[in-house]
Amino acid sequence: MENKTLQTLKINKDFENLIRPLQKKEYLQLEANLLADGCRDPIITWNGFIIDGHNRYELCTMHKIPYAVTQMEFDCSESVIAWICANQLGRRNITEETRKFLIGMQYESEKLAHNLKNTRGKNQYGEPEGDVSCTISDSNEETQGSLSGHITAQRIAQENQISGGTVLKYAIYTRALEAIGQKAPEMVPKILSGRYKISHKNLVDLSGLTSDEIKKVGRRMERSQQPFVQYNRTRQEIQHTLGQTSPNVTTSTPSVKDMPTFDPDAEITALTLTIPSWESSIKRTQTNTDYDRVSDCAKDKLVGTLINLQHAISKMLSAIKGVE
Repeated sequence: MENKTLQTLKINKDFENLIRPLQKKEYLQLEANLLADGCRDPIITWNGFIIDGHNRYELCTMHKIPYAVTQMEFDCSESVIAWICANQLGRRNITEETRKFLIGMQYESEKLAHNLKNTRGKNQYGEPEGDVSCTISDSNEETQGSLSGHITAQRIAQENQISGGTVLKYAIYTRALEAIGQKAPEMVPKILSGRYKISHKNLVDLSGLTSDEIKKVGRRMERSQQPFVQYNRTRQEIQHTLGQTSPNVTTSTPSVKDMPTFDPDAEITALTLTIPSWESSIKRTQTNTDYDRVSDCAKDKLVGTLINLQHAISKMLSAIKGVE
């Protein structure tokens, strides 16, 4: 039996920020459970830093509830971040934006961790306690790093039932979101929560703006009274900022030759890119759901939705076959 105590653990913001924030109702339910049953699950740490159980630690400290601690061993902080990402991806109720960010972050972190292992045999335990970052490999590791990156992308792709190319795309998404976070950190949770609906391309464009420009876009978007800001509105805000405030962009009256050409494949291509996320959601639900505990009402609603989707797919297939 694990020994339960009260002790002082350390918080690393880079680790904590990867954990999905609990909604108020969830936080209060966790608090009630801890008060009623004690802390059943151990808090997981690395080098004294919490890597899973931040909310439990906060509540247990507040109410003086003893808890067990499980220590894990990793070579460096990037390995820890990769583990946190994989662990969070196994949880329910994360947004699609958060899922993309975590997959991209896991890939980027595993690449850095692999590079570290190939440099002078260093490990994190030989460095000062307060330093929890990895050392990036030398340039002569580039070829080997590229190969390992490909293998890493394929493995993460299989774990999340997506393609290797999608993993690389999500890595770009993650880097763009981190760049936005450095300039306007208040924007990141709104993007990850789905409050701001921003496409991949627009997010990359947004990350290239200055801090003041990004904040101006955020203020315009925040004026919306809708529960979330949709893609078209976001695109207009970004284009307006690029056209009106960026010193690197000149504005002029558009001519016919500047107008975007019609792309007959656009709608089909967009749908083709969207459907894999549906498949992934369905497979994830199949894996994580205990059907015996699901209410008949919830199952009936899902059945009705799936039947409607099946009819829509049949019509789409008929339309495609009809023009072949």
